[in-house]
Amino acid sequence: MKYENQPLVTVIVPVYKVEAYIGKCIESIQNQTYSHLQIILVNDASPDGSGAICDTYSESDPRITVIHHEVNMGLSCTRNDALDIAKGEFIVFVDSDDYINPTLVENCLRTAIDKEVDVVIFDISIVEHGTITPRSMDTAFFKDREAAYKAIIEDKISCVVWDKFYKKHLWSSLRFQENTNCEDFLIMPALFKQVESIYYLQKPLYYYNCENENSITSNLSAKNKYGFFCSFLYRQPLAAELGMPELVQYYRYRAIRNGVGCIGFNLVKPEISQEQVDHVMNYLRDEENAPDRPPIGGRNVVLLYAALHNQGLSKFYGHTKFALEQLKKKFK
Repeated sequence: MKYENQPLVTVIVPVYKVEAYIGKCIESIQNQTYSHLQIILVNDASPDGSGAICDTYSESDPRITVIHHEVNMGLSCTRNDALDIAKGEFIVFVDSDDYINPTLVENCLRTAIDKEVDVVIFDISIVEHGTITPRSMDTAFFKDREAAYKAIIEDKISCVVWDKFYKKHLWSSLRFQENTNCEDFLIMPALFKQVESIYYLQKPLYYYNCENENSITSNLSAKNKYGFFCSFLYRQPLAAELGMPELVQYYRYRAIRNGVGCIGFNLVKPEISQEQVDHVMNYLRDEENAPDRPPIGGRNVVLLYAALHNQGLSKFYGHTKFALEQLKKKFK
């Protein structure tokens, strides 16, 4: 597809500790069959050679802009900085340890224009141990805008940002919440609430790499737990608006579960602010005394008590989880 008089598409790539993967990622974007691109690489003060690799690619490709953070700001800030300078009519996100099919932009752009939709969702393939496994979704979730929004709230449609192709206007008043992880799970319900139309493109166009040990999703952390805690907190009123009381109870359970994990992990490896700790603790206190608290299981009852009344026990839980995670990595 020639790009004369065609829409500009912005591709946003946050970069951190991916020197083994970033070259393949960038080249998969450069080699798109649709070439009218703005490629924004944001190096989040990566301690390895990732930033230098980005600079090398930018020297030979004027479509590439590289932003360098002097200190590590986190994934949300990295994406937000790129959104602030995005010029495209459409936006797509790519994580820097992943790569994309050569036709991703062309397929999605043609679909967005022909179908006149705000968002195109596409299938992905999982890359693990040298094997590529395509994943697909239930087409029933995409019969209309209401079905798609409900499926997002219910976690039946993936809440990651990188399996979707967006009209830029959707991001005009939206930014990722900073100082936490799992930010995708917070922003997707808010974004889908303003989406007027959506189309499911049943093609695996994105390759998700499960082999990078530095990936955020590969590691236990208080930031991860806090991000999930916030996302389940945020979804409770949305589920209530849809008249789904059972889902509200389920999200209360998930918020408690992630909240107690967050406190235990943070006692071992402090990562979140005191304000965020207080946010979790206040919620857990309310749930401890709530007469309609959802069933959370014996293990979580103990962890809830520990988080609120016995931080030594909560810290022991955190130590145990981290130790088990290290053993898993050692014998992987």
